[in-house]
Amino acid sequence: MKRLSLRAFLLISLPDLSMAATVHHDTRKQTRIHHTSTGEPAANSPAHHPAPHDITSDTQESVTVHVTRQAPRLARKVPLGAFGTRSEFDTPFSVSTISADRIEQMQATDINDVMRYEPGVQANSNGSSTASGSSVRVRGLNLDWTNGYKIDGLAIPYWYIDLPLANFDRVQVVKGASAFMYGFGSPGGVLDYQLKAPVEDRKLTLEAGYRSDAVFRQMLDAGGSLDKNHRVQTRFVFTSEVGNQVNDSFLRNLSLSFTTNVRITNNLHWHFNSFYMNTLQKGMVNTIASANGVGAVETMSGREAFGSADSWKTNDMKRFSTGFDWDFSKNWSAHLTYGYTHLDEKFPSNQVTFTGTNGDYMSQAFEMVRVLTYHQVDATTQGHFETGPFHHDVIAGVTWLRQMFDADANSGVKGAVEYGNIFVNRPTLTSATSFNPRLYRYIDYQQIAPFWSDTVTYHRWSLMAGARYTNYLENDYSTSGTQTAAHRNNPVTPLVSLSYKVTPEINTYFSWVQAMQSGGQAGTSNVNYMQVFGPIRSDEYELGVKIQKKKWTGTLAVFRMDTGAAYTNAQNYYVQDGLSRYQGVEAAGSWLLTRDLNVNGSLAYLDARYVEAAAGYQNHKLEAVAPFQASFNAEYRLKVIKGLSLNAGFNYVSKSWLDAANTVRLPSYIVGNLGAAYSTKIGSHHLVLRAAVENIGNVRYWLSRGNRNLFPGAPRTVSLNARFDL
Repeated sequence: MKRLSLRAFLLISLPDLSMAATVHHDTRKQTRIHHTSTGEPAANSPAHHPAPHDITSDTQESVTVHVTRQAPRLARKVPLGAFGTRSEFDTPFSVSTISADRIEQMQATDINDVMRYEPGVQANSNGSSTASGSSVRVRGLNLDWTNGYKIDGLAIPYWYIDLPLANFDRVQVVKGASAFMYGFGSPGGVLDYQLKAPVEDRKLTLEAGYRSDAVFRQMLDAGGSLDKNHRVQTRFVFTSEVGNQVNDSFLRNLSLSFTTNVRITNNLHWHFNSFYMNTLQKGMVNTIASANGVGAVETMSGREAFGSADSWKTNDMKRFSTGFDWDFSKNWSAHLTYGYTHLDEKFPSNQVTFTGTNGDYMSQAFEMVRVLTYHQVDATTQGHFETGPFHHDVIAGVTWLRQMFDADANSGVKGAVEYGNIFVNRPTLTSATSFNPRLYRYIDYQQIAPFWSDTVTYHRWSLMAGARYTNYLENDYSTSGTQTAAHRNNPVTPLVSLSYKVTPEINTYFSWVQAMQSGGQAGTSNVNYMQVFGPIRSDEYELGVKIQKKKWTGTLAVFRMDTGAAYTNAQNYYVQDGLSRYQGVEAAGSWLLTRDLNVNGSLAYLDARYVEAAAGYQNHKLEAVAPFQASFNAEYRLKVIKGLSLNAGFNYVSKSWLDAANTVRLPSYIVGNLGAAYSTKIGSHHLVLRAAVENIGNVRYWLSRGNRNLFPGAPRTVSLNARFDL
């Protein structure tokens, strides 16, 4: 393989470096951080601070290698949309936040890796096996592609993309209350990617990495104040991945982020954030599915080449946001943010459908183009006051969101059909040689949503009450430009929760919330592909307990969600009809057993079924939803070799159904992972070397989003990484 110099690589791989943007929330109080502490920020730390690192030093920044030994995980404060900023411990819902340090320790490359140990979060697609991106389901529900994924709390179009993790400080999953917090969205949850925030002290970090078979990664992370009074703070991150993947495909992924915070006065701050991503994938398939009547297709390696060699896909995302944060009195603040996002996806490829359980398939050329443009304004005011013995934490605001979705009138399968066996013949048909997209306005959405919430605290009791009113407009169009449907909804979605702190370390809670989400859209393998359905209402109940001790934390939640049913019927039509119920239990814990050994574990049980549905589907289990999940991972710091730590873990996913008729089973699987890190100093600079092996047993398994779609799980993958702090 030929080597490229960094200069040559940049020249050939930056086709269009127009700056773009993302949202930034409340970065106005950045202060000088001395990285001599360990673990996560304490409960009174601002939520926007980068997590302190774990190598004791008086230098500006280093890398977490050792186990967390300071503030318990539940103590950290996090931004939570319409709830404002509060600690995970005090939040009457299930929240998990995975820091950049933790992501780096796991050598995670996509959202599946990040969430592999989270209870109730199940991977349902694999971005390295198809060019349709990695994604997860939360408590059995797929997240809303239109509203369920955020950057710094504002919606992004997450239509079959993978965001590069190196640009983000943390990834947060909020379960259950997502629709009240952010407006229309899946009741299962929301994933929020939070950009690396500006820093006060000067920093410069370089990284280089490798992932099998031949993907090379580089990262530059620089930041600091531009003036001696630290009024202008900045952060710039550039990452690139380029090379050949395990399934005989090619990847080039480039991303830039720039964030800045300007202190105009001590009480007024201006922020501007930007994010740009450009991805090119070659030789990858669009969709893999199993035809009706075909039984359980044998599991196969993620190394199998499903895509035509001439297929390609590009994703181009531009995003920026700007706004002001104002502390206008001692206990009150106001925030105003405008955000813009534009995603342009082009995908001439092929679609594979299994016709036999032994790997026999039919393949057709397939093309798809999506162009999504979002405009969003968030205005909020929050503060606290006392009324006699009662303490009030109040937040009120309004969100305006405009979303425009343009699609390809020529989208879908094309012409000829080829047959083969995936173990013998790689598909050859593709639309790349005759790609001729014709864009039209597919859907446009608009939401105007005022909201408020008040948390009233009296001694150990806390009562939260809130509501969101949404003026929702949706227009659907045909390929000719004719409007085919108009949905007008004005729902009020309430929220009520009651918490009781048994002790300062044990918080119990009950919550109820209603939610609205946009209706589903028929998928590429459905007869009624591109058909759009109306909005869905849901109810969610949760009873839980959170415990944070000095050396261990634990969470337990029992929940039930009722929402509209959507599935593919026996005629291969996607329909929205009836009622689905999701009820289950989740438990997770983290223990610092010794100074050098930290262990984490989680369990989840979920009963998800069609309570009301058409004949032949009622009381059937929801497709691609595993009833049982378990995970365990540990990190150990070796005393005999200073700076060396080892980590290992596994996650288990039980059997599930591939189809709504419950005729085909997806087998269970267990995947193990190993990793090591070595930290040392070269002069006054820190160097951290990491190695990881994912799927050490090279287990073959299927992932699925439902609708008889299939994704081979990632095979054994080796990752190497070096990080140097200058």
